[in-house]
Amino acid sequence: MDVKALAGLRRINLDGLRWRVFDAKGQVLGRLSSQIATVLQGKDKPTYAPNRDDGDMCIILNAKDISVTGRKMTHKFYRWHTGYVGNLKERSLKDQMEKDPTEVIRKAVLRMLPHNKLRDDRDRKLRIFSGSEHPFNDRLLEPFVMPPRNVREMRPRARRALVREQKKLEQGNTMVNTQRKKEGADASSGEVKSTDVGSSQV
Repeated sequence: MDVKALAGLRRINLDGLRWRVFDAKGQVLGRLSSQIATVLQGKDKPTYAPNRDDGDMCIILNAKDISVTGRKMTHKFYRWHTGYVGNLKERSLKDQMEKDPTEVIRKAVLRMLPHNKLRDDRDRKLRIFSGSEHPFNDRLLEPFVMPPRNVREMRPRARRALVREQKKLEQGNTMVNTQRKKEGADASSGEVKSTDVGSSQV
């Protein structure tokens, strides 16, 4: 693991770069990948320029504990072609997580980066590990804090549908309550009539 993790470091100019550590445990794949892509491009720095590679080193830990929303674990597929006729291969996200979870994050991050000459250099700054162990303990590491999630306001159509459902529930509850009241009143009136009939017979 150490040989593969340390490969290509000689080709990176590490002067002035920070070593940012991302903990992928419990994080959503897309949201984490967008933050990693931002750091790799150096967009979080005031000196950002699209023609320069000023991004920091990114170390991602616990790639095996990444989470996804919805049914992506079984409905998302990675497809590639071998070059032979009829050899279109595919692999689900669940199978890819069992085979190599680091490749899931790598594909997600690289597909968010622009397709230019800086792409390979930024890929070398991405170091992903399936567990919490890594060979960069001698570096000055900075843990990355994920920004708070901004919950988008509900769309007008969805809000109107929610209001309609709430009104239906309220109407149903009121109808049930009125029906119960009527049944209780009928039962009490029946008891009063029976007592009146018994007193008249006496």
